[in-house]
Amino acid sequence: MHETTGKKKQAALPGRRSLLKYGAAGLATAVFPKALLAQAEANPRPLGNSLQLISSSGVNLLVHTRGDGLILVDSGPASAIDKLYDTLESLQAGPVRTVFNTHWHADQVGGNEVFGRDGARIIAHQKTHQRLSTDYYIPHEQRYQRAMPKAAWPTEFFHDRGEINAGNESIDYGWLVQPHTDGDIYVHFRDANVLAVGDALSPERDPELDWYGGGWLGGRVDSQKQLLAMTNADTVIVPAYGPVMSQADLMAELELTQELYNRLLDLIREGCSAGCMLNEGALDGLGRTWGNPEKFLYDAYKGLWAHHYNLAPNIL
Repeated sequence: MHETTGKKKQAALPGRRSLLKYGAAGLATAVFPKALLAQAEANPRPLGNSLQLISSSGVNLLVHTRGDGLILVDSGPASAIDKLYDTLESLQAGPVRTVFNTHWHADQVGGNEVFGRDGARIIAHQKTHQRLSTDYYIPHEQRYQRAMPKAAWPTEFFHDRGEINAGNESIDYGWLVQPHTDGDIYVHFRDANVLAVGDALSPERDPELDWYGGGWLGGRVDSQKQLLAMTNADTVIVPAYGPVMSQADLMAELELTQELYNRLLDLIREGCSAGCMLNEGALDGLGRTWGNPEKFLYDAYKGLWAHHYNLAPNIL
């Protein structure tokens, strides 16, 4: 069931001056790492059935173009909102009516304020609403992330799942149980057979486990199994970063994630720290190159400890 905080009359897409007025550039400077401040590369790629894939400063966004205006999965980093606006306008399919947030990290919600001020409804998990409407702590940066302006908050938020229809498309969305944060969701365009998964899958980058924000390795295994059950051999899977994936790619990542979980669970039961896990070769022989193995294992270790009561009675 949806909880609604109110809707606004939909207007046209905001103009460039409006975007600047809303302070997107200032927000980007405040909350985004330097790696995300590059110019957006927003070249639409058709995925079939009125869906387009757009890269916004490296972040994958999905756009549905048929129906009463555009449906956008994630709003990208604030630094890229001006370029994103131009790209959406070039599709000549009307204003953005609906925005989904796959979770509450800044690179998924940076355009929320612009689209929210223009009257788009924003759909997300209730934890995303909570995070965007209150200050939250970022431990590795030793600072608080301030609440976003109210226009950026989800206007429709849920706990379990929901469904909407748009033109020729039935769209399911639902909660993924802590693969990356505590507010992850999938968005499934059933007729197009396209599944947006946010950071629950990571085909190129190190899997990110925001342990302080609720993400952990066990949740990642369970969520990937949940996603696999929604797919078939023809499903196009869109992660937050990297190339689109197939069902076979998802199966391979699930196998790797399950193996990681099994290895790290055995090691943590023996009293192994994150550094000990690295020295014991926890990441060896997995057919994957790790950009920052120390950080990944630290985050995985912290997440496992946060869920130690679910693991085993003999954990040290």
